[in-house]
Amino acid sequence: MNTTKVLIAGAVLAIVAYFVVSGMNGSSSVDKIKSEWFSKLDANKDGKLSPEELKAIDADKDGKISRDEATTYGIPASVFDKLDNNKDGFISQEEMKTYGG
Repeated sequence: MNTTKVLIAGAVLAIVAYFVVSGMNGSSSVDKIKSEWFSKLDANKDGKLSPEELKAIDADKDGKISRDEATTYGIPASVFDKLDNNKDGFISQEEMKTYGG
Protein backbone atom coordinates (compact mmCIF):
# COMPACT_ATOMS: atom_id res chain seq x y z
CA MET A 1 0.00 0.00 0.00
CA ASN A 2 2.78 2.46 0.90
CA THR A 3 4.68 1.56 -2.25
CA THR A 4 1.61 2.40 -4.33
CA LYS A 5 1.30 5.79 -2.63
CA VAL A 6 4.96 6.53 -3.26
CA LEU A 7 4.66 5.57 -6.93
CA ILE A 8 1.57 7.74 -7.37
CA ALA A 9 3.23 10.68 -5.63
CA GLY A 10 6.30 10.24 -7.83
CA ALA A 11 4.20 10.20 -10.98
CA VAL A 12 2.33 13.33 -9.91
CA LEU A 13 5.60 15.13 -9.14
CA ALA A 14 7.02 14.12 -12.52
CA ILE A 15 3.98 15.50 -14.32
CA VAL A 16 4.11 18.76 -12.36
CA ALA A 17 7.84 19.07 -13.05
CA TYR A 18 7.25 18.55 -16.77
CA PHE A 19 4.73 21.39 -16.91
CA VAL A 20 6.88 23.69 -14.80
CA VAL A 21 9.93 23.11 -17.00
CA SER A 22 7.82 23.50 -20.16
CA GLY A 23 6.55 26.82 -18.89
CA MET A 24 10.07 27.99 -18.08
CA ASN A 25 11.13 27.64 -21.70
CA GLY A 26 9.18 30.81 -22.49
CA SER A 27 6.33 31.40 -24.84
CA SER A 28 6.76 30.48 -28.43
CA SER A 29 6.18 33.04 -31.15
CA VAL A 30 2.97 31.16 -32.00
CA ASP A 31 1.72 31.71 -28.46
CA LYS A 32 2.54 35.42 -28.67
CA ILE A 33 0.67 35.72 -31.96
CA LYS A 34 -2.17 33.70 -30.51
CA SER A 35 -2.49 36.06 -27.59
CA GLU A 36 -3.14 38.99 -29.93
CA TRP A 37 -6.00 37.47 -31.91
CA PHE A 38 -7.24 35.38 -29.00
CA SER A 39 -7.58 38.47 -26.81
CA LYS A 40 -9.50 40.22 -29.56
CA LEU A 41 -11.94 37.28 -29.84
CA ASP A 42 -12.30 36.58 -26.12
CA ALA A 43 -14.99 39.23 -25.56
CA ASN A 44 -15.76 38.27 -21.97
CA LYS A 45 -12.05 37.75 -21.11
CA ASP A 46 -12.59 34.34 -19.53
CA GLY A 47 -9.63 32.78 -21.33
CA LYS A 48 -11.86 30.56 -23.46
CA LEU A 49 -13.58 31.00 -26.79
CA SER A 50 -17.26 30.19 -26.75
CA PRO A 51 -19.17 29.26 -29.90
CA GLU A 52 -20.65 32.76 -29.84
CA GLU A 53 -17.19 34.37 -29.72
CA LEU A 54 -15.99 32.19 -32.60
CA LYS A 55 -18.85 33.44 -34.75
CA ALA A 56 -16.85 36.67 -35.19
CA ILE A 57 -14.45 34.71 -37.45
CA ASP A 58 -16.98 32.37 -39.04
CA ALA A 59 -17.97 34.68 -41.90
CA ASP A 60 -20.02 32.10 -43.82
CA LYS A 61 -21.72 30.83 -40.62
CA ASP A 62 -21.01 27.17 -41.34
CA GLY A 63 -19.88 26.43 -37.78
CA LYS A 64 -16.18 26.06 -38.54
CA ILE A 65 -13.29 28.36 -39.40
CA SER A 66 -11.70 28.08 -42.84
CA ARG A 67 -8.11 29.10 -43.59
CA ASP A 68 -9.39 32.19 -45.46
CA GLU A 69 -11.61 33.21 -42.55
CA ALA A 70 -8.74 32.76 -40.10
CA THR A 71 -6.18 34.73 -42.12
CA THR A 72 -8.73 37.48 -42.81
CA TYR A 73 -9.14 37.79 -39.05
CA GLY A 74 -5.38 37.94 -38.52
CA ILE A 75 -4.61 34.37 -37.52
CA PRO A 76 -1.34 33.43 -39.26
CA ALA A 77 -1.34 30.35 -41.49
CA SER A 78 1.21 28.68 -39.22
CA VAL A 79 -1.15 29.04 -36.25
CA PHE A 80 -4.08 27.81 -38.35
CA ASP A 81 -2.05 24.72 -39.27
CA LYS A 82 -1.36 23.97 -35.61
CA LEU A 83 -5.03 24.34 -34.69
CA ASP A 84 -6.29 22.22 -37.60
CA ASN A 85 -5.47 18.92 -35.91
CA ASN A 86 -7.18 16.67 -38.44
CA LYS A 87 -5.84 18.68 -41.42
CA ASP A 88 -9.24 19.03 -43.09
CA GLY A 89 -8.71 22.72 -43.82
CA PHE A 90 -11.04 23.91 -41.09
CA ILE A 91 -10.84 24.62 -37.37
CA SER A 92 -13.78 23.14 -35.50
CA GLN A 93 -14.96 24.13 -32.03
CA GLU A 94 -13.46 20.87 -30.78
CA GLU A 95 -10.05 21.69 -32.28
CA MET A 96 -10.20 25.18 -30.81
CA LYS A 97 -10.62 23.67 -27.34
CA THR A 98 -7.03 22.49 -27.49
CA TYR A 99 -6.07 26.12 -27.78
CA GLY A 100 -8.37 27.54 -25.15
CA GLY A 101 -11.65 27.47 -26.97
